[in-house]
Formats: sequence, structure tokens, C-alpha cells
Amino acid sequence: MGLSKAIVAIKGNQLNQINKISEILNYFEDENLSDEISQTTEFKNGWTILQDEEIVFVSEEDLLQELSEELDTEVFSLTIQSTSATYGFSHFNKGNSRIILVQDGDILENSGESIIQEKDLNIDENISESEILKIAEKLGIDIE
Repeated sequence: MGLSKAIVAIKGNQLNQINKISEILNYFEDENLSDEISQTTEFKNGWTILQDEEIVFVSEEDLLQELSEELDTEVFSLTIQSTSATYGFSHFNKGNSRIILVQDGDILENSGESIIQEKDLNIDENISESEILKIAEKLGIDIE
């Protein structure tokens, strides 16, 4: 069985902003979203980490961009689904965005300027969980 991981990381301690985060991400209008987020969100190594078990929020670039703008901070998301060979990340900061998503060797999206953390990594159709984890590590995001 392969690795399956999806997170949204928000720079800084945003635990006091759970209601605002839930409101922005709550396009399903799920009344329990705020409770779910508050129970699974943690602050580690300078980042507020939201687990996205159902791989829903990591693919909502418009909402993540809005989250970055509303909280005036950096937002990073990653998707690692080795069973379906789906790998990607998005990075939003001060109006800039970088998105890469690859599935089974096909680039589904590749937009925005490369971020410094991509330097010396193979960010192309052959991207793997290793590159995604290295970018998160370079940003200081602990996903364990």
C-alpha cells in the first residue's frame, strides 16, 4: 500500500482563526466543518497544519488563494497519492501562486513561477513523493 497524504499548511499560528478558515473553505456549507477542523488542526514548526483526509481542500486553488489573502500569510498544500501516482503542491503568498499537479506521468496543471524551494529538484511529469516532501521540508513543514 502506498502513501496517501493531503494537507493544507498555513504559515504562523492560526489556531485562533479556525472559524474564519472554516468559513473560507466551507463551500459545502457543512455545519460540522469548523468542529472537524478544530479537532484535527495542529500548530507545528511555525505552520498551522490541516489534515485533508478526503483530498478536498488541496485541490481548491481559488479557496486556498483566498485563505492566503484573508489571513495575509503563506499557504502551502500538498497531495501525495502513490496508489494513483498523483503528486502535487500549491503555494500562495502575497498574491503569487504556484501550482503543480501530475497524475500518472501526465501534467494536469503547471502554473505560476517556480518557488525557491523547487531549486535542484525534478519538478516535471516525473515528480514523485520525494520531491513533494523535500519542498515541504525546505519550507519547514513537518507532515509526520
